[in-house]
Order: sequence, then C-alpha cells, then structure tokens
Amino acid sequence: MKPALDIFDVRDAAAPFAFTGFDSLIAPLGRAAFDADYHEQAPLFIKRACPGYFGALFSMEDVDHLIGSRLLRSGDIRLARDGAVTPYSAISVDGTAGGAADRNAIMQAYAGGATVVFEHLNRHHPVLGRALAQCEVELEFPVRANSYLTPARSSGFSLHYDTHDVLVLQVSGSKTWQIWDNPLPLPHEEQPFSPTVLARARQLAEVTLEPGDVLYLPRGFIHGASANDEPSLHLTLGMRSMTLRDVALSALKHAAMATPQLRQVARFRGPQRQTMLAQSRQWLHEALDDVDIGALFDDVLYSFIRKRTRPMDGRLLALHAPPVVNHDTLLRVRPDCLMHVFEKRDQVALAVDGRTIMFPHGVQGAIGYMRTHALFAPAELPGMERNSQLILTQRLCTEGVLEPAHQDASHLPQEDA
Repeated sequence: MKPALDIFDVRDAAAPFAFTGFDSLIAPLGRAAFDADYHEQAPLFIKRACPGYFGALFSMEDVDHLIGSRLLRSGDIRLARDGAVTPYSAISVDGTAGGAADRNAIMQAYAGGATVVFEHLNRHHPVLGRALAQCEVELEFPVRANSYLTPARSSGFSLHYDTHDVLVLQVSGSKTWQIWDNPLPLPHEEQPFSPTVLARARQLAEVTLEPGDVLYLPRGFIHGASANDEPSLHLTLGMRSMTLRDVALSALKHAAMATPQLRQVARFRGPQRQTMLAQSRQWLHEALDDVDIGALFDDVLYSFIRKRTRPMDGRLLALHAPPVVNHDTLLRVRPDCLMHVFEKRDQVALAVDGRTIMFPHGVQGAIGYMRTHALFAPAELPGMERNSQLILTQRLCTEGVLEPAHQDASHLPQEDA
C-alpha cells in the first residue's frame, strides 16, 4: 500500500491539553488506532491550530531560560542554517568543544537566521523529562526530546530522513513542511540519508503546522521545513524503537555463548575456508533452532531498562524519611517507572531504571499484581505473609518504584449491602 498523509482536523473540537500519557499527544486518535494504521507505516497530521496548546509542556519562556542558564554544553545545543551546521567550538565561551555555550554567540547566530536546536531536553526540563519517561513506559522504547527555534522565513536543515520515528509538536509560530515518501523503508541508524534517494522519492504533501498541531513521520520519510512570517518553535520527540534486528543480534549472541564451535577462530582464506563456511552454516542453524525466542525479547527489553534513566524526584527525601506504609495505604507504581521481572535460579531479578533489585522467590505474583492494578494496598498483594507485604512495598517506595497514591479506597472491591 502506498503511504499517504492522513489529516485529522479537530480545530472545532480540540479539548484543553493536559498530559496524561502518549495518548494525550495524539488525541483524539488513540494508541490502538495509531499502532494499527500509522506507527512505522504512514505519516499523520493532527490539525488543532490552538495557540498555547502545548504551553504546559514547553514554551518560548523555557527557551529563554535555557539560553540564559549557562548550563548548555557540547551535545546540548546545535546551530544550523540552510543545511549547514555550525561547529560547537564556534559558539563556546573558550572556543573549544569543552566550554559552556556562549549566550551572546547563540543570540547573534539566531538573529542572523540560524535555527537553534536544544537537544536531550529530558535532561534539562523536568516537566518534559517526566512526561517522556511516562511515554517510554507505555511504548517500551526510548523517547527523546529536541526543540527547534527557527527565525522567521528561515530554514535550518536540508531535505533528509531520520533513522528514528518523529512526533512533531508545534509550540508557537508556524512552519511549513514538505513531505516525501520513503524510498528506503524503516532505515537503520547505519543507513543514514543520502541525497541519491531523492530521485526515487514521491512528494506526498505540503502542510503548515500551527500551535497545537502534531505531525508524525515514520523513519525513512523524507522531509524539510521552513518558518513562515514569524519565529517558529516546535518540539520533536524522537521515538527510537527497538527492532527485530536487535532480537536477531541477541539470538546470535546467545547462540555463540551456547555453541563452542561458534567461538573458534574464523578462517577467511586458505584451504579451510570452504569447509568452515559449510560447518558455520550448520552450526548457526542448529544453535538458532534451540534459542528461546521469548528469552531473546526479554533480553532486548532488559538492555533498554538497564541503561534507562528518568527523573527521580523525591527518592532522596524518601530515603531520609520513608513514607509511612501500612496494610491499607493506597500505593501505585510511579507512572514513569519501567520495570520487568526476570526469574533467576534461586532469586527474582526486578530490572528497573538502570539497575537490578534482587528478591527471594515468591514475590512474582505480588509484583505482577502491582503492574496490573492502577491502585492497590499492601494487604491485597497475593502469595505473601502480612509482614512480607509491608517489607516489599516499603523497599520499593524507597527505591523509587512505588509512591503513595493519596486517594481514597474507592478502587477496592465493595461488598454488597
């Protein structure tokens, strides 16, 4: 099926924005429809034209604060104009890649027509950091935020495609986008854009994003954009999916660990080459036939969780003054906390946010209950003694996994009168 640009015009029905998860960014579409019809498949344009719509997430005042903060270093900021990127050393205070960004140089470049790109905003903007951490929990892959501040009637980058999906949120001003199809579907990061693919590309649409509008582009779709008669500010959420390629690489790693023959020296030349080619094919087939596919998927997810970081507001305070938890205290898993249980030989490993917490066997049912219930009390946790229920929940509160819900007990089953 040829990709097209579907447009959802909700200008007369856009409700006020409040972030409640990924669904709220693509409303009124919904996650199920997004996954079925658009994710990795086709572009999507949601038209709201609602000034200030995303102001609770990010605003021009936030950009002003970032520039004035003197906290920006190499990797936090880029300047680009008409496809040419300025070396960071040209805007650092000491002329090196290690110095702080020079506020005057940034403003001078912007006044001269350069787009200012703030990268990895998850690190510098707490509201965005928490919101995107929650998106990562729902999507189960990394999500990163950059912002693009472009002067009026200017363009930062030439036509290109990205090797990750992008969700563009127009914050202020307007920007006109030209969108082409994807001659190379779903490119990997080792398949960067080359201008030669333009000869095989077909233009799909030209659209103008205004405040509140959203544009989704799967990786590989070629695009370019330029600001109109006023400065433009938008957020780009980079959706860096883990793919079946990662599962395949994990399969090869596990096969080599389990098969001694696959760990011997490779003979690239000489009389042994043909024999080794035939043997390697046989050994790979046999080893891969024995691989546990479910374990491979878990391995890829674990690799993400192990490296993941997220805002951890309140963890230090919880360590100094742990919340009082009794059997009736309403708790919840923190919305930005991604965790997964792995059973070991004599223990249970809970992978969560860059670390692994070990527990004795017997907690699997309780942790599973926490993950599937929006609110719960320690007394509800199955398969545990009452004292163990408190020990487990208090430990997870201290670790930043659980937090008090501060709600009533209306979620609990009620007895008939």
